[in-house]
Amino acid sequence: MEHLLRAGLAEGPTVDEAIRLFAQIRSTPDEGRAIDLLLDRDRRAPLPEPLAVALAAALVDRGESEAAASILARSSSNAGLVLRADLLARQGDIEAARLAIERVLLRDIDWPGARERHRRWRRVESRVAPVARPEAVDLRLSPDKGLSFQIVREVARGGAGIVYEAIDRDLGRRVALKLYHRAERDRTQLRHEACVAVLLRGRGIVEVFDVNLDEGWLAMRWAPLGALGAHLHAQNTTVAESMGLWALTLARALGRVHAAGWVHHDVKPANVLLLGPGEALLTDFATARRMGDPSPRGSLGYVSPERLAGRPSDPKDDVYAFGRVIEAALETHTRQSAQYALFRQVVRSCTGPDADRPIDAGKVATELAAELREPAP
Repeated sequence: MEHLLRAGLAEGPTVDEAIRLFAQIRSTPDEGRAIDLLLDRDRRAPLPEPLAVALAAALVDRGESEAAASILARSSSNAGLVLRADLLARQGDIEAARLAIERVLLRDIDWPGARERHRRWRRVESRVAPVARPEAVDLRLSPDKGLSFQIVREVARGGAGIVYEAIDRDLGRRVALKLYHRAERDRTQLRHEACVAVLLRGRGIVEVFDVNLDEGWLAMRWAPLGALGAHLHAQNTTVAESMGLWALTLARALGRVHAAGWVHHDVKPANVLLLGPGEALLTDFATARRMGDPSPRGSLGYVSPERLAGRPSDPKDDVYAFGRVIEAALETHTRQSAQYALFRQVVRSCTGPDADRPIDAGKVATELAAELREPAP
């Protein structure tokens, strides 16, 4: 067993030998001890990827899904991504599972079982019944001040609240109205979300018009084309083909966030709004933190391995999430185009090893603008 723990070291066994040895031990009463020793070794010095995946598979078999997920979070191999996707699907997160398997398909369309999983999970997503949308409902807030909104429809729903398309009846303008589920409990978070968005205001950042901490609502600029996530889910190729424009807008906005000393922490398609096919808005600053502050929990599929391991707030984690957003968009992009090859490289750069990852989104934006031959804003 000591020989197994030296896998990947100069005096140890080859990776293939270590995997064979671990498979043999798994059929004996020593399996539990071998797993504990490998976990301890992995904490001190990361195991070679194939052995780490074998260890994660053993943990899944033993019902230790949380430990397996921690190991698979840093996995970049196809085998690791497939196992991670299966684990996510088992936990009920079909969207994250599909995104993980799409990473495999982008590398190898014929990877065993990948296409079948992708078709199956797409079918599951398509069967999810849409939430009933209220039409032309009057929602009166702060009656003592006479403020009211006309709700047109629900456009998004999350853990913190619901976002509606609404009309400010006093000013006659269309807004995105976010209502927190628990206004009293989430008062601090609502204030934080509004204040950070105002602090970072400018092109590419959603504009906050008004906020009411007592009643738990936030009125923001309305984005006519909605969230990027909805377009990707609908396989909208028009949005994907205009990626050279909106991706650069998003990278520049995120670069300004980092230049101001903040990390967004929830960059994902659902939080990227489209004013037009070529202009994006970054929204939802509820989990934004100052660089170096403890990192909050994030959305599975868009959290870097380093952040999952407990790293404090770092712009590289937003860069990783930006790469995953681009990766999701590439699924509907024409593979033969010159931009497809360019953005595949962006994905590799942003989601690759931490040491090689761009230090912040400003660097990503500068490099992307040069490749697209776009002038400085």
